[in-house]
Amino acid sequence: MHLQRLLSSLLLTLFIPVAGAAELKVLTSITPVQLIASEVLAGVSQPEVLLPPGASPHQYSLRPSDVRKVKQADLIFWIGPELERFLEKTLSKTDATVLSFLEEEEGHQHEGEAAHEEEDEHGSQHHDSDENLLESSKEHDEHDHGGIDPHLWLDPAHALEMAEIIRDAAIKVAPDKQALLEQNYAEFAAGLLEKDQLIMSQLAPLSDQGFVVFHDAYSRFVKHYNLQQLGAVTINPSRKAGAKHLSELREAVIQSKAVCIFSEPQFSASILKTIASGTNVRTAELDPLGQSITPGKGAYLAFLSDFSQVFKKCLQD
Repeated sequence: MHLQRLLSSLLLTLFIPVAGAAELKVLTSITPVQLIASEVLAGVSQPEVLLPPGASPHQYSLRPSDVRKVKQADLIFWIGPELERFLEKTLSKTDATVLSFLEEEEGHQHEGEAAHEEEDEHGSQHHDSDENLLESSKEHDEHDHGGIDPHLWLDPAHALEMAEIIRDAAIKVAPDKQALLEQNYAEFAAGLLEKDQLIMSQLAPLSDQGFVVFHDAYSRFVKHYNLQQLGAVTINPSRKAGAKHLSELREAVIQSKAVCIFSEPQFSASILKTIASGTNVRTAELDPLGQSITPGKGAYLAFLSDFSQVFKKCLQD
């Protein structure tokens, strides 16, 4: 009887779920970082994101629930204080492993960067408007981000480096997942190369089509695909532009000879219509944060494809 009870007890233990190793808790600052991380960490972790849909990294304030996520995370990936200043203080107090992609970039010349610089010096032309209302890309970007364009993810070469950083950091924390992480990275790299070549071929015929943007966040994308950004409209999305100012902006866009003007979700659609009214300038909306994309395998590639198609559709005749 005792043996029977012992056997019954042993059999019952077979149906008790055994707790495995806790899933790696990965936190990302913005959606583009989450998309890249979800590609590399598939089967290892489901990275969370702090910035909610519709929010801007320039103006966001952490909620108590966000602070809890930071405290619970094992790995945290962010671009850096140049973009997400709202995170700087909180991240300085966490025990998690924190990696800033801009810090990783400092002091290293990325693959293809030298070629881009040479092309800028000898091959390409910069088309800066004489109008004060249209700032050149360089001036606008330096004003906003201290001379650094923090939108790394818009250049596929930098996106691949971000994936490499994520892979290496995850391997250090979860060495038992190294094979899977390396496989994910290899698949991502192969898919990204194929997608990049496709986009390059699609945008190459449009390199002479000038355009204007509301928020100068695209210099890395523009440089990588050799596009012609004429300038950035000097307009503050948090303030309502007056009729006179909009009329002046409209004239400045006309003088720039742009074929397209790009807005973003935070700008009112009516502003875009007013500026383009009565002209041949086409309009479109860009979302550099890709907040409508669902994280997972192929997520960043889907974002890059959707983003490039907005350019293609607006710039082509």
